[in-house]
Amino acid sequence: MTPAEAQVLLSMASAFDNRKPDADAARAWSAALDGLRFDDCRDALIEHYKTSTDYLMPVLIRTAVRRIRAKRIAEAGPLTPPPNLSPVETCRWLAGARSAVGDGMSADEVTTTHGGELRPRDLSELRALPAVPDA
Repeated sequence: MTPAEAQVLLSMASAFDNRKPDADAARAWSAALDGLRFDDCRDALIEHYKTSTDYLMPVLIRTAVRRIRAKRIAEAGPLTPPPNLSPVETCRWLAGARSAVGDGMSADEVTTTHGGELRPRDLSELRALPAVPDA
């Protein structure tokens, strides 16, 4: 999340709770929300103010974004990797596919739009898997 995106979130929040956001707050929120997509954070902010009168903090946004992403992944159902992948490639593909679905891509888009292969942008979010020792 960039400071400019965080500033937009803080401006939205100020419309609800009268906070007085400034550049320092935007930089702090940017750091606290690092790695999260703006659209997910905005959705989390809106949902928060629909259901709560609590003062909004970054941890509440992070928690809500986890729920949003988990819901997308659960609703997508089982993801079918392309055939002929090794077990390690299958694990990496599934992790990338789940990440892409969490970002809002449909399961069909993951498996058909990319011919069963994820674009490097989607794979960039993967965490390195440990090497599988030779048996």
